[in-house]
Amino acid sequence: MSDMKPNITVNVDVTNPGQFFACCGLLELADRLWPGAEGWFEDNRFYLGRIDEQAISVSELLGEVLSCSVESLPGPDKKTTPIHLGGRIGIQLNWWLRPNGTTNLFKIWPANATSQQMFCKWRDPLKAKMGTLTSNAEGMLTSSARIQGSYGFDSDLGWDELSVGFSFNEHTSLRKLPTRPAVELLGAIGLQRFFPMFKEKEQMVEYATWCVRLSAPVARIAALGGLPVVSMHRLRTRFVYRGSFKGLDRATIM
Repeated sequence: MSDMKPNITVNVDVTNPGQFFACCGLLELADRLWPGAEGWFEDNRFYLGRIDEQAISVSELLGEVLSCSVESLPGPDKKTTPIHLGGRIGIQLNWWLRPNGTTNLFKIWPANATSQQMFCKWRDPLKAKMGTLTSNAEGMLTSSARIQGSYGFDSDLGWDELSVGFSFNEHTSLRKLPTRPAVELLGAIGLQRFFPMFKEKEQMVEYATWCVRLSAPVARIAALGGLPVVSMHRLRTRFVYRGSFKGLDRATIM
């Protein structure tokens, strides 16, 4: 921990699992670009800073996500194979797989899409938003684009026909919901190190926020609730099924 000032401030609703994991993804990226970077939650915001107190460039941070190579790694099923993000990120993503190689509940994308395609589909929409995000980093996690499909951890996407009052089949233009490219991409990166407490049989997920400045390796422990002295909130959510939507519900504070 340190007394450094934050370089980036992002508005966050921590009861939305997607926004929480996206903040974890920001910390993961910052740690890989500037080792020792620290992040913390406070007053509905996530703060990020470099340990040397040099400025963090939002365009540089997100630019790495846009420019890194995305390579499918060998696996028994090419649709769900792990992927490797190259460049300065240098991370392997496989959080949707159990140790035996079968998929867990976090794999929600359609059978006709590969893990590589799911990650790459968000890069053009994010690139289109870069001008806005560079000048307004605080709104990064609410900037949206209409794209079909989602990783399922953004709980705001859990629409169903009963709640909106009509059938989506009658309004095909609404099948592309206002998804958030930054939440999808950053959440996909954050889930790798910050995979939560997961009770798959009960379809339940638990995670925790922290209120002091922590580096990524230590924050990983805090996110699991392993550092109660620094915990801000412990939260619990579960997988829900609403029509064609499958994903995480809004979390409740325990």
